[in-house]
Amino acid sequence: MSCLHRIFPLISAYLIVALCVPLSPAQTPVRDLTFFVVSDTHYGLSPEGDRTVPLLVDWMNQLPGTAYPAVLGGTVAAPRGVLHIGDITNDGKTAQWEMFVRDYGLTGKDGRLHWPVYEAYGNHDGGPKTPVRDGIRSRNAQRAGLTAISDNGLHYCWVWDGILFINLGIAPGSSTHPYDPEYSMEFLEQVLAKHAAPGQALVLMHHFGFDKGHSLGWWPEERRTRYYNLLKDRNVIAILHGHAHEPFIYQWEGIDIYHPPHFKQKDPKKNQGLVSHGFFVFHLTGDELSVAERKSDATWGMTARKKLVSTLPSAKASAIQPAISRP
Repeated sequence: MSCLHRIFPLISAYLIVALCVPLSPAQTPVRDLTFFVVSDTHYGLSPEGDRTVPLLVDWMNQLPGTAYPAVLGGTVAAPRGVLHIGDITNDGKTAQWEMFVRDYGLTGKDGRLHWPVYEAYGNHDGGPKTPVRDGIRSRNAQRAGLTAISDNGLHYCWVWDGILFINLGIAPGSSTHPYDPEYSMEFLEQVLAKHAAPGQALVLMHHFGFDKGHSLGWWPEERRTRYYNLLKDRNVIAILHGHAHEPFIYQWEGIDIYHPPHFKQKDPKKNQGLVSHGFFVFHLTGDELSVAERKSDATWGMTARKKLVSTLPSAKASAIQPAISRP
């Protein structure tokens, strides 16, 4: 037997052993994930809105390096991306959608925003076969790093630092009018069956939420029950939604819910009053989630933080009530 024939089995054995040895804690990748969440920009609602809303992009671009509120400590890191939770436009018109695309781009290199954007659609963005939904379908075919796209091209999911993000559009559901979810519930079922490992941390996003003041009347209880039954044994660390007119951090069925600031103007139809807005800044490490509200006047609003548990038998158990602070 030649020397090479004697050496190759030894090399293979060493490789097998090396691949089977677990990483030490010092070698394990450390999660340090920042992302921004914005909603309800309502492009086209008023002239003052169309002057002010684009400034959100400038404020996001300038925020990294800014000190967090003292209750959180540290400084804001560059985000991995920006999530937009719907009502991008006010009437779903092509010109309004084009304003959003001009400002936010898609990849972080083709608009004014410095990072990729992941958008959902809301009730103001029009129904099927309208500019916003058709635009999202087209962009999904170009959106880098997606784990899965729904059969109809509208819903999608991706992974950041081991966390599975699932975009369900207007709200989980099959097909209904006037606010057709276009089978986002079935997409969720497929994603959970094929792409979500047991105990994997999940973040879900959709426009309608669970607040009594604005969201509960917009989608029926039977859909929410079906939704909860899909999530109850999952490690859901956050559900993000829009639609409500005030920023909220609250719980639904033991799951932590986050709603970022909403477009506000005294009387948009008469273009009276200044526009205020803002966004949420999320920061996740291996064992903690924190969120801070950034306002359009360059001040911080509410903050919250909670401990994360990597694997738990149920979503309800994983939703440790966050400690919420208000300025």
